[in-house]
Amino acid sequence: MYLIKKLAILSAALLLAACDQTSNGTASTDTSTHALSIKGEHAILLSNQQWLSYGPDQSITLSNAQHQTIDQSSTKAAYLDHRELNGNTAVFAINQHGQPSLIQSLGNTLSIKQAAAIVAPLEGLCLYQTQSSPLQVFLLDEHHMASQYLINEFTDRIELQLLRRFPLPPGAESCAVHDNSDQFFVSEEGIGVWAYSARAESEVKRTLVDLVAPFGKLKKDAGPLAIIDNTLFIAESGHNLVHRYDIQKNTFKAHPIETLTDGIELDSLTAKKITETEVVFWAVNDASGQLIQWQRPFQTKPVSTQNIHNVMPLVETAPVKSQGDAADDPAIWVHPTQTENSLIIGTNKKRGLYIYDLNGNEKQELLVQRVNNVDVRQGFTHKGKAADIAAASQRDRNTIALFHIEPSSGLFTAVNEIKTGLDHVYGLCMYTGKHENVYVFINDQDGRFEQWRIMDSASGWQGKLVREFAVASQPEGCTVDESQQRLFIGEENVALWTLGAEPNDSTTMVLVSKVGDILTADIEGMEVYAGKNKSWLVVSSQGNDSYVIFDAKAPYKPMGEFRITLNQALNIDGASETDGLTVSSVNFGGKFPDGLLVVQDGRNFMPEDTQNFKLVSWRDVSIALGL
Repeated sequence: MYLIKKLAILSAALLLAACDQTSNGTASTDTSTHALSIKGEHAILLSNQQWLSYGPDQSITLSNAQHQTIDQSSTKAAYLDHRELNGNTAVFAINQHGQPSLIQSLGNTLSIKQAAAIVAPLEGLCLYQTQSSPLQVFLLDEHHMASQYLINEFTDRIELQLLRRFPLPPGAESCAVHDNSDQFFVSEEGIGVWAYSARAESEVKRTLVDLVAPFGKLKKDAGPLAIIDNTLFIAESGHNLVHRYDIQKNTFKAHPIETLTDGIELDSLTAKKITETEVVFWAVNDASGQLIQWQRPFQTKPVSTQNIHNVMPLVETAPVKSQGDAADDPAIWVHPTQTENSLIIGTNKKRGLYIYDLNGNEKQELLVQRVNNVDVRQGFTHKGKAADIAAASQRDRNTIALFHIEPSSGLFTAVNEIKTGLDHVYGLCMYTGKHENVYVFINDQDGRFEQWRIMDSASGWQGKLVREFAVASQPEGCTVDESQQRLFIGEENVALWTLGAEPNDSTTMVLVSKVGDILTADIEGMEVYAGKNKSWLVVSSQGNDSYVIFDAKAPYKPMGEFRITLNQALNIDGASETDGLTVSSVNFGGKFPDGLLVVQDGRNFMPEDTQNFKLVSWRDVSIALGL
């Protein structure tokens, strides 16, 4: 295992060296420091120029600008981090008994709210605050695990709500979060510094920032971390060296190393920008036990990341009845007279088809085995009588499974299947075209598509193959803008394409967007929001847990990108790794007056459960992106 670990580190180091062609090497800048009269192991300068100092053997102390004590708590903080909230500095601490506290300075007094003690022995903590989500905290424990909690604040207390736990490398004690890019940084003692996604909905994977010599630029160790604007500072534990890195998207440009006064042994690091061009640092010198301070010129670098907005779900469906990757694709059936009684259809690709109301309650279960994608069209007939129709890709038999929907009640019944010429059916979508003809597009994992016309007869529904075409690699999601008669298809790792939807249209495809432009592979679910004045194409950009909106008309301009984040008030988590989605512009009343977006959620964790579907108000999406 040791050899494997070293080889992995060496590979990461070679990759780092290949990518970091703009580094300034190991040149250093000498920096003088001076001791503070404040006692403790850590100090924070608050927004009102008061000081907060603490240590494992010292109560949290509030001091004035002259370092005179104003107030003191009975809490002795072992670990602490802070954020600026509503013009005040909010401090989160864990005391010597493992009890969390949220501390704020209210004038000349400390306001402290506490929670139940954490059982696991801890090694460190850091806070996380996104643009629209509540305050969160990462707790690092002695078992090499990170636990990410939501901090729920009440009048007289706080409560920690667990969002996720994931493994960290041994020797991980120091951490910091860059809120703007949602990156969680961790120091691995003796090895280096790693970056993870801080979003609870994201996949747990790490990116190398830097390694200890001879593989990287850290001289002897990776220690305490601090972040100012878009800059990461790494102090070397027990030494007098501080490293500085620009935080970019998955890349970290190193700057010259700062060497502090001889004899200093750093054991903490806190930083604050005091002007647009100056940063002040505080740390404890382990050699003397004193708090020290130094100041450096500073100029922030912009982060070259896309502006991804956040919206919150308002409803979630009951979890599916299968473990693992089971929920896949939703569709919407609109009630003809009472839109608030409309239904959500969702596939469980291990079990069958499930029907939910707009409150997320399960209304019907059809155990029809492995159906992957589903779509609905209304205003059709079955054996000459009015009926709505749903179609799903049936992976057990490589067929199109057809479902009769009673037009007034929304009752679903499985009726028959159409055998395709495909070997491994996958994605599917429907289209009502010229002369009210109903079509089904279905694809194979090898890239082939078939277009089937569904026809009614005295004996029921029948299918006629009317067109075939293909992309070069695996597709899945597809949808049609019926007003333009344009079919959109996703080639998962390559691009989003469009072509005519009618059987006699050309099969020549027009590029909408390549993977890497704004879409991150895999390209998954998609649907057209048909508004009164504009139509928007919504696409699941699965690789970074986001959704991209395009103008549905040429030249298909991208209008923006958003994520679905947790709703603390309703205790609903966000959405991640979305496979299928659907959207409607119908006024469903109540929470969805401008329409409804439904997405599959690949990780359902509030509480931890099997996958489900999240319902989002289109009004919230429209406001967030300024549509």
